[in-house]
Amino acid sequence: MPRLPPPDLLAAVPDLPPGRLVAPAGMPGAGPVLWVGEAPAAPGDWARHAGRHPVTGLWPVLLEGLDRDDLERPWLVGEFSGPADVVPVDVEAFLAGQHAGALEGDEEHPDGPGPAWPGLSPALPAVEDPLAAAARFADELVTRSGHHHLGLVAADRGADVLAAIGWFGAVNSDVAPATLSAVLRSWEDRFGVRVVALGFDTLHVSVAAPPASLPQALPVTAEHLAFCPGEVTQLGPGGVREHAAALVGHRAWGFWWD
Repeated sequence: MPRLPPPDLLAAVPDLPPGRLVAPAGMPGAGPVLWVGEAPAAPGDWARHAGRHPVTGLWPVLLEGLDRDDLERPWLVGEFSGPADVVPVDVEAFLAGQHAGALEGDEEHPDGPGPAWPGLSPALPAVEDPLAAAARFADELVTRSGHHHLGLVAADRGADVLAAIGWFGAVNSDVAPATLSAVLRSWEDRFGVRVVALGFDTLHVSVAAPPASLPQALPVTAEHLAFCPGEVTQLGPGGVREHAAALVGHRAWGFWWD
């Protein structure tokens, strides 16, 4: 598992604005797992540091706090479980199991989550370079919100950021951050996904290879239902097809664990 460099080396990263290192709370002796910028991020910040990742080993992520304008929770207080390695996971078996139980016992959706598990979606053709798609989406986020801050995490790839800090964002779920990272690795490979932003309980990724039709989007929707059930179930009856239709051609996905 990569680790953040010591402060003197971190300070040598070009164009690094003022910020602080944050370690997981309640873990005596644990080193820092995250650098957080003091000021809101600006357009171009994410792209600049993503381009340097092969040299620095630091993956950029835009951070949003529980109260949007306040990063205290979870970022500044270190509300993380600490770093963990991303171990090999049978992603299809995991998602199939999650899909089967997504609406179990849900009285509002007695007919279940729609069609049976269709299997993993095949890889889809990219319509854009993954880093270019991520940089564009990052600039859209910081321009629209004005309150995201830049974070840097030592990770081999963007998908591993959740495991590297021990992100607790999948609230009301017993899924470990490293397992979420394993799914994201698979999405990186099949859909050109890149992790761009994290909140207290939200995740935003760019998508360079989105579904181009409803038939392509339906199995991707099944994966979303398994990964973050509320994104689909909150739509009520017909939510599977509604969610799938929204994915067609869309180059960003958002997840909220409520």
